[in-house]
Amino acid sequence: MKKNIPNAGFLLSGMKSRLLPALIIISLFSFRTAFAQDVLNNPVTINLKQETLKNALDKIALQGKVSFTYGGNVLQNRNKVNLSASNKPLKSVLDELLRPFPLKYTALENKIIIREDESRAASSPADSLFKINGRVFDTGEPPIPIPGATVIVKGENRATTTDDKGNFELRVRIGEVLIFSHTGYKPFEYPVINNRDNLTIALPENVSTLDQVVVTGYSEQKMKHLANSISALNVKSNIEGKPITQLSQALQGGITGLTVTQSSGLPGGDAAAIKIRGISTLGTTAPLVLVDGVPTNINDVDPVTVESVTVLKDAAAAAIYGSRAANGVIIITTKRGQAGQVHIVYDAFAGFQKAAYLPEFVDAPTYMEMVNAAQANIGGNPIYTNDVIQKTRDGVDPLLYPNTDWKKLVLKNQAFSQQHSIGVTGGNSQARFAVNGTYLQQDGIINQTSAERYSLRANTSVTLRKNLSMYLDLSLSRKETNRPINRYTNFQDGDGAGYILYETFRVPPNIVSKYPLRADGYQAYGNYAEMLNPVAELEQGGFTKSREDNISINFQPQWEVLPGLKLKGQYLFRLLSTGNITSRDAYNFLDYYTNALLFQYGSTHTSAIYKRNYQYMAATLDYTRTYNKHTIYAVGGITRETDNPDQSNQFAEATLASYFVKVNYIFNDKYLFESTLRTDGSSKFGPGKKWGYFPSVAAGWNVHKEPFMQGVKFISNLKLRASYGLLGNNQGIGLYKYQSTTNTNGTEATIGNPDLTWESVKMLDAGVDIGLLKDKLNFTFDWYNKLTENILLNAPLSYSSGIGPQPINAGSVRNKGWELALNYATNIKAVSLGFNAGYSYYKNSILALKDGPYYDKNTIQKEGLPIGSAYGYRTMGLLQQKDVDAGVPMIGSKTPSGPTQTAGDIRYMDLNNDGTITEADQTVIGNTNPQGNYFLNVRVGFKNFDVETLLNGFTASDVFYTGRYITPLNLSGGGGTPMVWQQDTWTPANTDAAYPRITPSPTDNARFSDYWRTNGAFIRVRFIQIGYTIKSPLFTRAGISNARIYFNTQNPFTITSMKYLDPETKGTDNTYPLMRFYTLGVNIKL
Repeated sequence: MKKNIPNAGFLLSGMKSRLLPALIIISLFSFRTAFAQDVLNNPVTINLKQETLKNALDKIALQGKVSFTYGGNVLQNRNKVNLSASNKPLKSVLDELLRPFPLKYTALENKIIIREDESRAASSPADSLFKINGRVFDTGEPPIPIPGATVIVKGENRATTTDDKGNFELRVRIGEVLIFSHTGYKPFEYPVINNRDNLTIALPENVSTLDQVVVTGYSEQKMKHLANSISALNVKSNIEGKPITQLSQALQGGITGLTVTQSSGLPGGDAAAIKIRGISTLGTTAPLVLVDGVPTNINDVDPVTVESVTVLKDAAAAAIYGSRAANGVIIITTKRGQAGQVHIVYDAFAGFQKAAYLPEFVDAPTYMEMVNAAQANIGGNPIYTNDVIQKTRDGVDPLLYPNTDWKKLVLKNQAFSQQHSIGVTGGNSQARFAVNGTYLQQDGIINQTSAERYSLRANTSVTLRKNLSMYLDLSLSRKETNRPINRYTNFQDGDGAGYILYETFRVPPNIVSKYPLRADGYQAYGNYAEMLNPVAELEQGGFTKSREDNISINFQPQWEVLPGLKLKGQYLFRLLSTGNITSRDAYNFLDYYTNALLFQYGSTHTSAIYKRNYQYMAATLDYTRTYNKHTIYAVGGITRETDNPDQSNQFAEATLASYFVKVNYIFNDKYLFESTLRTDGSSKFGPGKKWGYFPSVAAGWNVHKEPFMQGVKFISNLKLRASYGLLGNNQGIGLYKYQSTTNTNGTEATIGNPDLTWESVKMLDAGVDIGLLKDKLNFTFDWYNKLTENILLNAPLSYSSGIGPQPINAGSVRNKGWELALNYATNIKAVSLGFNAGYSYYKNSILALKDGPYYDKNTIQKEGLPIGSAYGYRTMGLLQQKDVDAGVPMIGSKTPSGPTQTAGDIRYMDLNNDGTITEADQTVIGNTNPQGNYFLNVRVGFKNFDVETLLNGFTASDVFYTGRYITPLNLSGGGGTPMVWQQDTWTPANTDAAYPRITPSPTDNARFSDYWRTNGAFIRVRFIQIGYTIKSPLFTRAGISNARIYFNTQNPFTITSMKYLDPETKGTDNTYPLMRFYTLGVNIKL
């Protein structure tokens, strides 16, 4: 039987319908595979060094003419690669590149897909791990290894601990973070950004407030062991990340008892004056400032380099510095390198300054009207016609009828300022270093007024042996200032900027500033008096450039002879070189219209150089030992200082020799006792008077350590303390004043005082320290009584001597006061909050004054009065016509010509009731010293944001307007443009005016009196700052451990009853104003 056979055509047709798509796919795949194989044969020539895997693939893609595709996390946390290929196939290059990683690739046409190779990752989970090792130290000097420190990979279960020498070893991946920790130390996080080996890590101690260590003078001690009055500045709050140009400014509002006032905002001259616990002497009031153990000008220190600031306020704390410590001591230490990785820190700020206080002046028409009114008040004829006044007001012809705004022409609305600082720190157990360089540039609001400062500090610490180490520090700085030349009287110590301000206040507004340039190229200027024209001064008056170079080297070896027994040495040499150049070309000032010679500037080109050197040597031996409950600390030493304060004479030297010993005893951390004795010998005093002896004692009781206090849980610290001691002072007098000298002709040049000796200070202090809520809230209260005797001052001799004032020991002053400090810090979830507040009260009185009282212009030094009391006339408002008609006592009332006063003048009080006003009616009219100051510092942080502000203020003091502020016109002398507020003058129709009748020149109304007195109290917002810390994985991978930006405004607000003067600078018409400073800043740490 014939079988049925399928139709071949049908079969083929069916097969075609099913196989065609598959054949097409197979063909396409074969084609694409063949094409991909061809792509993998593309030649690649490339050289990769320490490239990330992503960058390597990007560069290979360009060479191989392909593109790579991969998941978002495939290339993360991979080591950097090195690869070199010359005309190799792409496949060989990729195989070599990816071999170290658990990755595989597939080629599809010109695309290459990279993904995890799960088989390799499963079989070799540690392929991306590498070994890292290092050593952990503390931050002490010299650093000590920390055994048993924990090293853990954040978020992983890999961890290790350091051995007895601080060594560790661990396997990690790129991008992971290591956390180092140990009991008693703050944890430290280290991001692994490369395969660097042999790490050096330093862990800072995690100490409580009581266990904090402060520098106390030749030593460091824990706060809980101190029985005297010592305060430490919060450097982080007051200095770090702030646009500080002078270190003295940073002390404002940080420590009770510390008075900091700034008298000028002049670039290069904006330092602040510092006093500790008010004024206790008629002589020098500045405290002793020590930088790394050596007396130094505080403003020679770059604020960026400061590690700590400690203030010694009572005699027990300061007695170890003896004769230098009568006005207190400020101890500054600069930053040193620590064992650990190298850190690079960049700090910078830039911004502009605006004057905080500048008066508004009347325009030219108002000025001329006021001049005519002044003429009428003395019975004179008007100087300016109504037609001239009106044409000036209408601006008819600015050359014939000028209306000049001198303030607008001379003073800039704002001035630029910037600072850049780079610091590098690091080291290991053998050597540490901290190097910092800073550049500061400040422009002034007056042209040709600017300052620049370059500074470099390099602090090195070297461990020579286990018990032998040394510091070697180098400090270099250069300050340059530019000023206009000062043609006349010294303004602000001869500063030309003050002179320009003087002219700006005084030249009338109806004087042309400068005329259009003539066809012959000559520039003419308007003239007032002897070419008083600030525009002409700035353009033709020349300049003065000053330079100060300061170089010091400080060598400090240390030898631990036995455990607890250390021998230390110190030698510092400092060279100060100052110089100035004055340059002005001759210039003839010609009349614009007639060509007549009006005035002439002579040519002057001068230079001068001065040098001053200072040497300091010290050797100390200190011993610390704890026996059970007994702790003893003792230090003894000798110092020698040589200085030549007369820069024009290199051989005129002052020397100081000192010996000291100090003993501290602590029992059971509860009972504290310390005693100090220092003796100083000074070359400034004669035989038998050279040596001074300065002992002190202090005792303290940590009450909270007593058993009966253990149940009071909210009190974490309660300390009572008291101290008494003697201090000395030899400042404020010149060299060899105990000797008489003669001129070459045999006449006396100076009259020596062989009895001249030390000014001495006796000081009693009692205080209490209270800590609550685990030291989150702390109070400190101090009361003190300070008696200064044998005060050194320059007293006037009899006129018959023909010699000026000479130094004597002249009297005694008592200064009493109290201080209260409060600080609080806490964290509430993501919010951190902290504030410091303080109030200081101080009052002085002169107890004795040899041959007193002493008068100096408008001040009086007299027994029973505060130092520097104001001396002048008391007043009863303004004279009215009825007073004149009644014949009240006036100046000149009893003279043949009759009174020189009339209605509208100031009415002075006839204190001696003799019917007239004379100098005999002068009396004490005020206390110019504030008796209190206070501050409030508030800090708030939320996540990455931080906000901080500081308020600082002074209580009432008597401030007196003087100079141009009380004499709006002086047509017979210095000129003057009245200020806007001076328009409220007395007239018969305005009898309750604030200002006396206006006159063409100063009259009896300019006498120093309480009519011009105002309350100098003020509250000033020192700064407001907003900052943001940038935290980004990108920054971490780039090696940036910290990045912060901030905006800061200084002196933005002031609350005061003073309307026309800055309550802090006070001053006159030549005082450079304080600045409001608006800055943007950045802090970056690598």
